[in-house]
Amino acid sequence: MSLDAESYLKTGSNELRVLEYQVSGIIFGINILKVSKIVNDLAKFTRMPDSHPAIAGVFQDMGMVIPVVNLAAILGIEVDRDSEPDKLLVTEFFGMHVGLWVDRVDWIHHFGWEDVIDAEHVFGSLAHKYTIGIVKPSEDRMVQLLDYESILLDLSPQLQIRNESSYQGAADFTGKRILVAEDSPSVRIMLVNELSELGVEVVETADGQTAWDAFQKEPFDLVISDVEMPRMDGLALTLKIRQSDRPKTPVIVYSSIGDVGMKSRARFLEVDAHITKLNLSLLIETADKLMRGEKVDQGIWEDTIQKRKSVETVPLD
Repeated sequence: MSLDAESYLKTGSNELRVLEYQVSGIIFGINILKVSKIVNDLAKFTRMPDSHPAIAGVFQDMGMVIPVVNLAAILGIEVDRDSEPDKLLVTEFFGMHVGLWVDRVDWIHHFGWEDVIDAEHVFGSLAHKYTIGIVKPSEDRMVQLLDYESILLDLSPQLQIRNESSYQGAADFTGKRILVAEDSPSVRIMLVNELSELGVEVVETADGQTAWDAFQKEPFDLVISDVEMPRMDGLALTLKIRQSDRPKTPVIVYSSIGDVGMKSRARFLEVDAHITKLNLSLLIETADKLMRGEKVDQGIWEDTIQKRKSVETVPLD
């Protein structure tokens, strides 16, 4: 692949734009690509009795009924009972919209994924259930990046059950080796469990750089990679694979981001398929075809975009 690919990647790969927000004075951040809208004055929404303590209710926006998640409640942050958050980040994960109820929205910061500090390196074995990374806009300021995918899976366990693979093809992965690059522990565990049941030898990594180190040491029949990852994102990882001595290794991008620009860059880098989390059946079917040397119908790109075009309202406990 020509070096033009590297120039192309500089327009968006391995770059992270973090929207900074606060919950009870604690600073958090989210990839701006996951935010579809900011509601500055959430005056009215419907309370939901007998729901999970972190579900504040639902509100309607442009014909969609969107659940409102009180981040303070799920993160165990004490709040002033006399005041409530009034801003909502409308986000999209797993093909569904969810509102994150926060106090204030501050800045958008630009980082490289290599600037993201892995929470494991900071906390070690100490409990840090939802903090997945840390970025530092300045020497005296730190922004926590949360594992929003794990938060949603905890709030809605049926998401995991509903998205278990139901692929009925004659997939036989015995003896195959797959490299999985995924920074969300919940999603990574789901992937490893599904693939292991099919007889796959899985090498799991939590960031793109570790995945690239593993790829250089030994061959794999397939690489399944998230896009958002510390140290090196999935598109930069794909470029390195395409410029390696094993450039034909099949690569599937498995991402919760449906950004058109990201999909365009993935296709430019000759990613074999882009599949939206948590479509495990389509993932297994596509992996089966690629490891048997079959070409994946290019329609899969459009299919994965259209499959969840109708926003789902998934019940949250």
